[in-house]
Amino acid sequence: MLTRPQRPPNSGGLTAPLRIGMFRALWSATMLSNFGWLIQGTAAAWLMTSLAGTADMVALVQTAEQLPIVVLSLLAGAAADLWDRRVVLLIAQLWMFAVSTLLSLMTFMGLITPWALLGLTFALGLGAALQGPASQSVMRELVPPEDLPAAVTLSSIAYNFARSAAPGIGGILVATAGAQAAFLVNAVSYIGLIAVLLFWRRPKLKDDLPREHVASAIITGLRYALETRPIQSTVIRSAAFAFAATAPIALLPLVARDLAGGGPVTYGLLLGGFGAGAMGSAFFIHTLRQKLGADLLVRCLAVIFALQLLILALVPYKIVMVFALALGGIGWLGSFTSLNISIQTISAFWVQARIFSFYQMTQFVAMALGSWLWGELAVVTSLQTALLAAGGCMLATGFLGFVFHLPTGPAPDLRPAATRRQDPATAFAFRQDEGPVLVLVEYRVSVQDARAFARSMEEVGHLRKRNGARHWQVFQDVADAEHWIEAFDVRSWLDYRRQARRATAADEAIEARVRHYHKGDEPPLLRHLIARHFDQPTT
Repeated sequence: MLTRPQRPPNSGGLTAPLRIGMFRALWSATMLSNFGWLIQGTAAAWLMTSLAGTADMVALVQTAEQLPIVVLSLLAGAAADLWDRRVVLLIAQLWMFAVSTLLSLMTFMGLITPWALLGLTFALGLGAALQGPASQSVMRELVPPEDLPAAVTLSSIAYNFARSAAPGIGGILVATAGAQAAFLVNAVSYIGLIAVLLFWRRPKLKDDLPREHVASAIITGLRYALETRPIQSTVIRSAAFAFAATAPIALLPLVARDLAGGGPVTYGLLLGGFGAGAMGSAFFIHTLRQKLGADLLVRCLAVIFALQLLILALVPYKIVMVFALALGGIGWLGSFTSLNISIQTISAFWVQARIFSFYQMTQFVAMALGSWLWGELAVVTSLQTALLAAGGCMLATGFLGFVFHLPTGPAPDLRPAATRRQDPATAFAFRQDEGPVLVLVEYRVSVQDARAFARSMEEVGHLRKRNGARHWQVFQDVADAEHWIEAFDVRSWLDYRRQARRATAADEAIEARVRHYHKGDEPPLLRHLIARHFDQPTT
């Protein structure tokens, strides 16, 4: 497995990851490419107004940009886990560079049409979809675990800085040099990241097993998420927050026009307030999270975000609205950063890109549904009603914390287990892809320890299933109360061998707690049975 970098002397605080050369290079180059991506989005939307001019076609530009991220997120996560993440990132950047260059040339030559613009924007979205999970996953390779929250926060700062400044730069570029210039700037913005990735000598992962098939890898990733309660809680909290938090962003042009009585300048001022709040919060959210913990912080930020929506609905004064949107920016960046950190620190290394892709996909789906619902509600009722309803929905997300807790305390030790389970001896030959394989683990447990043992086995069940088991159950012998059998099955012998490679130090600790209840000097008896078919030899 990859070894983590040693923590540099005197590290700590928000800027600690920037002391690591490769993180600093990737962070700087990614921020530059974020500028290009957001400038391109502004230029594409504006160009569509002159090519088609209808609201539905203009809206489709954003859809074409984001749809690939929703549809291909799980596939991109599997690719980032199965192949070299540096190569995956490099392919994504080269693809977006080529598409952006083509888009610029076609626009300059007057060959661009509304549907060509949508098609090329969709193609750019494919690159962004491929990049996302791999980009998030490499952070854990570059910084020590204690600096991961700061690294995630710095990435959020870089993106929000670009989001605050890039649309204005894009507008100026389009006005002075045309959309083709903005598209060319986007293409150039990828060159720095391509160069960094070409010079990065990422350590190679060593594995003596064949690479897992993509479809199987996706299913394994989903199973891991569904069998890990903290991941479930984080994904649910993220989707709920995203659903409500899209309201001010989706409705802001109407807020500027109908409630604040302004035009494009007012809209830009309100957007600036939101961006300023997000940028400003980045420098104290990291400290607040350390003091309060992610769960309490996200609940408090939900209240702050809801307050923003209440003010926007009821106080039609521009300066007050700008202040309210600054509060919203604080809630937006603080919540998503905290949720992102949580998902990063509770996912095992071997599956982390797939888990992030699942988290990202649910977040984008929630945002899309929220944008549609709040817009429809504003049409059917009123703009104020939609904002107040979104505020109530945001407050409700705080109560989710009582059921779906975000991880608190020290992160689980997800390093590879110190002792790897050895492949068992076999009495006859069979193919690695044969199966299913039934595994039986026999324990001797005193009657007085039975209840505690059974409770501990529940954790083992989740462990087995998230590492690859399809079914799991524990049985007690009706003729011998001290005899217990744990049974689980995996799809093939190869999958059983993979299961051993996936074990972490935290898994090892769970199994050790269960073995504590086992009586006798010998370890629990382990049996392996493979399904046999009539067309296969039995000896």
